[in-house]
Amino acid sequence: MFNRVATNKPRINPKRDLFDADKLRQTSQQKEISPEIKKRQHAKAMAALKNWKP
Repeated sequence: MFNRVATNKPRINPKRDLFDADKLRQTSQQKEISPEIKKRQHAKAMAALKNWKP
């Protein structure tokens, strides 16, 4: 996607056009995961790690 924007856009503002960190921060702050979902995700991850052997 970076290449598409870089080759097709006449003027590029790299901070805004290629990667908008501020927009990403705003969207990540809006999404709050409930504690129950966090517990379930953690339990699934721990169960998957039990079978892992280095």
